[in-house]
Amino acid sequence: MAERVMMALGPFRFEVGQATYQSLAMRQSWRWPEQARIGREPALQYTGREPIEVTLSGTLYPSFDGGLAQVEQMRELADKGEPLQLVDGLGRVWGAWAIVEVGDTRSVLMDDGQPRRIAFELKLKSYGEDNIVTDISGGWSPFAVLLPIIDEVATDPLDALNTVVGDVVRRVAGSMGGSVIQRASVLQDAVRDVMQPLRTALNGAVSRLREAGVTLPAIDALLTRVARASAAPLSSYDVMAAQIAALRDDIERARREAERHPQAAELQEVLDSAERALQGLMPAEQETA
Repeated sequence: MAERVMMALGPFRFEVGQATYQSLAMRQSWRWPEQARIGREPALQYTGREPIEVTLSGTLYPSFDGGLAQVEQMRELADKGEPLQLVDGLGRVWGAWAIVEVGDTRSVLMDDGQPRRIAFELKLKSYGEDNIVTDISGGWSPFAVLLPIIDEVATDPLDALNTVVGDVVRRVAGSMGGSVIQRASVLQDAVRDVMQPLRTALNGAVSRLREAGVTLPAIDALLTRVARASAAPLSSYDVMAAQIAALRDDIERARREAERHPQAAELQEVLDSAERALQGLMPAEQETA
């Protein structure tokens, strides 16, 4: 019988019997650098907030739950250098996070040096959303990043995505006669404009699937690529075209996976809409090659 998932970080699962954490600590700080003043005390100037930090701490017993291999899996995931979607056991999406530190302390050693007890600590930082706000209680909400567009996508995410797509496709088509730099800049803006509603629509569909007990591994890879595309720096036109092609490949893999689950009808609609959007952004030379 599968254990209840406490938290999912990309493809990694924290659950009872595997990488079980006993505490979750969240830390937030705000920047107030000092400005020196002659003959007076320094003045403080508010310049913004630091990334949110989350620390998961727990204890593993190798004889019962796999032990050190799970900590090494965390390190391997960190080595990939990619933002990961964090989803809690209720199916709520916390957004994209980066693994910044993995530590373990091995104790109760046997005569061959192998530990019977391993205390681990995993530190995460928020990847950096464009819009972070506070919830109504005044504290940080991991879902607050969705608030600027949640009203639009909550009722009809496909319509919200299609509305954006129509505009950006026209912009990309209108830039085809411009310089290489101009075309690259327009394409980058178009990709970002599509990623925001796409990411929100995907998160909503995936959250409802998780509540129904359905987990699709291919969606984790797609959400990670969408998060990276949302924050990708300006690059060459060909690099961004390749990025769009990779997104389409991930969408196709996710679609094939979703087709095996009757509960994934909403997700399939989102994926179909995303494919149409990216097809419209795909450079003509790539489509005809």
